[in-house]
Amino acid sequence: MTKTIRARAIAADSLGGLGQVLMPDGQPGQRDEYAATTDNLRPHAKLNVTFMRVDPRPPVIRAIERHPHSMQLFVPMNGARFLAAVCPSRPDGGPDIDRLAVFVADGGQTVNYNAGTWHAPLCVLDRPGDFTMLRHDDGGPEDTDLVMLDAAVEVLLPD
Repeated sequence: MTKTIRARAIAADSLGGLGQVLMPDGQPGQRDEYAATTDNLRPHAKLNVTFMRVDPRPPVIRAIERHPHSMQLFVPMNGARFLAAVCPSRPDGGPDIDRLAVFVADGGQTVNYNAGTWHAPLCVLDRPGDFTMLRHDDGGPEDTDLVMLDAAVEVLLPD
């Protein structure tokens, strides 16, 4: 059985305590220093700066992931729209899919997930998207926790 959720346009405060959205506020000379967390909870892990080209796909969430020891930041480079889907942890540490929130970033907004935040893998909507991704990794199994969902979540995009 597929669950359906309506996405909303992302705003600066959309992720609450789960992450940050970096975006222009329309004011000249905007400069937001220390605008995102840079959590690295494993001193031996190195900053992994990755270039990604992501093909568009239907807005369906089949898996959710987290990086328990590092933040993960996506900087769009060519204006492609993408989904930002987050949920808190249940008391047992797993993802609380019933509290999943989905947002559409317009391609001019950077999304940073805090360490340990459950989020959907990157989904680009309209055309191939180029991104710079930052995360602290050591190449081991604790870099990423991935959970396949029992039921896919179909995302309805805003009009």
